[in-house]
Amino acid sequence: MPPKTTTFKMHGPLFDKDASKNLVEATNRGLLDLVTIEGSARILGDERKPYQLWGPPLSQYNKSAPSERHGRKIGELRRHIGAAVIRDSVAIVAAGEQQEGRQNLIYAAWVEGISPRNASSSFKGYGMFKNTREHMDNPTLHEEYIGAAIAEAFDA
Repeated sequence: MPPKTTTFKMHGPLFDKDASKNLVEATNRGLLDLVTIEGSARILGDERKPYQLWGPPLSQYNKSAPSERHGRKIGELRRHIGAAVIRDSVAIVAAGEQQEGRQNLIYAAWVEGISPRNASSSFKGYGMFKNTREHMDNPTLHEEYIGAAIAEAFDA
């Protein structure tokens, strides 16, 4: 009598090709959504919900009170902020780095508060990237973005 065997056949969009490759692609897609929506958007904000770089236009900047502005004078740093997946399962929110081949703005570290110049200055930085990282380091957000992308890969 032949030995008894059990065979599992899995099919569907995730398993039709290379399952591990499809899983990594789904993870990267969810990670990019996370760093774009919760990361760079949290730093940039908009007129309705300003987060960390806000203030009046340059023509009104010097006329405004310090409480009416926060980290935005000409908007150059704001224009350089972006998010990217730099390799499998690794994403960044940065001020120019990995964004269309641009380098980080030279003063981004000072505005963040991690430059050696901050130690001897009264300006200690905004910590906007640190705050954003702490916000994104949340299992609920991971499940919402990355988990949803993986679930979509299974269901598609």
